[in-house]
Amino acid sequence: MRELNSPDAITELVDAFYAKVVADDILAPMFQGMDLPRHKPKIYAYWRKMLLGEHDAYRRNMIARHQALHSRHSLQHQHFQRWLALFLDTVDERFSGTTADRARRLARTITANLETLLRT
Repeated sequence: MRELNSPDAITELVDAFYAKVVADDILAPMFQGMDLPRHKPKIYAYWRKMLLGEHDAYRRNMIARHQALHSRHSLQHQHFQRWLALFLDTVDERFSGTTADRARRLARTITANLETLLRT
């Protein structure tokens, strides 16, 4: 296992995670028609900002993006829980150390906050 402490590690995490997402019965339907290769650099940038402190890496409104997704797909509790489970599994399978721990905590917080915001 390696540390989650570099841009290459972030890319590995995102790529492995989204490979699971697009194969998942619950989450895959939300990604149909999405140009994932074009979208992933934005996700890499988000996680680099959140985990590596690259503040200039991501300058988009993550909440607004998920609100738009929610308007198309009506995100439910099961979607949030499945996203979190797959994310945590991916981190656990590939990474260790303090940044991996921070990624797990952050994923739990993101999940809870997004679900609260979108379900109200």
